[in-house]
Amino acid sequence: MSSLYHYPAMSALNEETEPDRVCRLHEAFGVMCAIARMIWREETGYDANSAASGTVRWDGSVIALRDIRGHLEVIWASAAHQERYGVLAELAWEAMSEPRANVSHHLPS
Repeated sequence: MSSLYHYPAMSALNEETEPDRVCRLHEAFGVMCAIARMIWREETGYDANSAASGTVRWDGSVIALRDIRGHLEVIWASAAHQERYGVLAELAWEAMSEPRANVSHHLPS
């Protein structure tokens, strides 16, 4: 199994619990990766920016994850990435015992 070429930046707002929240972001991203590998088996290890890629790939789709007191902000590489994989962030956040409604999706500015 290949590893990812691109790993998202992770941050948390809440000085008292920041280390725990960042660990939880890493765990949530691992859940997202696991689901992506199960559903789209051909995608593991492929570069999202590859010109040879005929489709939107998982690797590189998430630029950043941010936990703001239990609310997950996801910065996607493009609208196509968000459309294809957005539900993975919601499922992963729910796996962290947070409501799916506490996920917001953004594109880079």
